[in-house]
Amino acid sequence: MKKFKEWLALVLKGACVGIADAIPGVSGGTIAFILKIYDRLLDAIDINLKKLKKNLPFLIPLGIGVILGIFLASKVLGYLFENHNVPTQFFFMGVIIGSLPAIFRECKGSGKLRPIHFVPFILAAVGIILFNSLKEGSAAFGINPISIIIMTIFAAAAMIMPGLSGALVLKILGGYDNAIRAVSELDFITIIYYGIGAVIGLLVAAKVISILLKKCKTGTYCAILGLIIGSLPAVYPREFTLNSEGIIAIVIFLISLAIPIVMDHMGNKLTKKEDVEAPEISEEK
Repeated sequence: MKKFKEWLALVLKGACVGIADAIPGVSGGTIAFILKIYDRLLDAIDINLKKLKKNLPFLIPLGIGVILGIFLASKVLGYLFENHNVPTQFFFMGVIIGSLPAIFRECKGSGKLRPIHFVPFILAAVGIILFNSLKEGSAAFGINPISIIIMTIFAAAAMIMPGLSGALVLKILGGYDNAIRAVSELDFITIIYYGIGAVIGLLVAAKVISILLKKCKTGTYCAILGLIIGSLPAVYPREFTLNSEGIIAIVIFLISLAIPIVMDHMGNKLTKKEDVEAPEISEEK
């Protein structure tokens, strides 16, 4: 009975992470940290098959929960995109803009923000703007299996970083709406492509991101900031008008600004608590 309760608890925690991962601007990594499973999750994700097999009793129920959470969230989001596109897009604009202070803080976290760091920022911002404009104007840039896998690799790598939303990265790269549609309609072929990208991203690309953050943290976060800012024109709904739905959209936008700010505050608060408690633990030893 105890094992079943532990298994059920992991499924519920995974569902919370999955719901967060399905919403751009909300970090699944932050939720995992809040639920006290983040360190164990990072340790469990490994290319070493023996280590992976050892952690399956933890990963399987957690993975089931994540899938359930994503599925439930995609059903709601799929309906909102189809029936209330403008307020939904304004919600995403809010969480995207609300995520900027946390990313900017990471940019200058080392206290050595130099003019050279504007280079990755500008290249990323201009690159994503050009990508979105080309994608909208040419069928050659449509969704295909290779692009889905590549986009999901980057999104999955971001997914495990507290403070950075994998869904937000997928939204920026143009694969988010298609992912929500595939999960909502149970398009298993498309879901498999996203699954392949997610596995590669978690096992390989996350290691690359980790190295980049260690070697050139400021430049990496400046590029991320450029991607986020450059994505805003693509998210803005062109059919927006200042009618009753438009006013509701503005109110939703203002409310959604608070979501990543609150999540970031909670993550910072828990981190400070861990830092305060850590010396006490080491002294006891």
